[in-house]
Amino acid sequence: MITYSEFLRIRRQEQEDNRTLTKFNDEMLEEMKEYIAINKNSLEEAKKMNDEKKSEEISTQIKNAISTLEQIINLRMLKIAGMAILDVDSEQAKTNMLSKEIIFFDNLLNLSKQYKSGIITEVKSIEPKKLQKVESNDSESEKVVIKILSDIPKFVWRNDKSYGPFSFPNVIEIDKDVAQILIKSGKAESV
Repeated sequence: MITYSEFLRIRRQEQEDNRTLTKFNDEMLEEMKEYIAINKNSLEEAKKMNDEKKSEEISTQIKNAISTLEQIINLRMLKIAGMAILDVDSEQAKTNMLSKEIIFFDNLLNLSKQYKSGIITEVKSIEPKKLQKVESNDSESEKVVIKILSDIPKFVWRNDKSYGPFSFPNVIEIDKDVAQILIKSGKAESV
C-alpha cells in the first residue's frame, strides 16, 4: 500500500530531474487511487460520527494527495511533450510511462512529425520570388534587374518618380540610372 510520502517522493524526483521520467507505472497509479479511496471511506465514517475535526483532517489529506498527483502528471506531461517534439527513442522513453502516457506520447509524436514535415515540405516546394515591377510612365527609359541587399524605404528620384519601398531579399526591375545609384551605395547588386 502506498503512502502520501510516496506521492511526495515521486513529485520531488520529477521536479529535480527535468529530462527523464521517474519510475511510475500503472500499478503505482492504482495504489494511489486505492490510497484516495481508503481516505474517502475514512472521511465518510468520520462524517457519520459527526467528528468535524477528523473529517477536516482527512479531507485535507485527500485534497493534498490529489493536488500532488496533479502536479506529478503536469511535470510528466511537460517531459513527455519535450520527448515527442525532440523525437527521442520511443522504446527507451516509454519504459517509465503509464499506459495512458504512452498513448499521449504516441499522439504527440505523430502530431509533432506531421507539423515538422508540413513545414519542411512547404519550404522545399517554395518557388523563387517573382520580380517586383516598378511602374513607369516613361517607356523609353532603360530597365535593368538588380538584387536588393538591404531594405530601402520609398524615395523620389530626380525625375519626380517614386520608387520603393523595396525589401531584402528581393530581385527587381528598375530604371538603369536609379539602379546604378543603389548599386554604388551598396544597397543592391547587379544580377
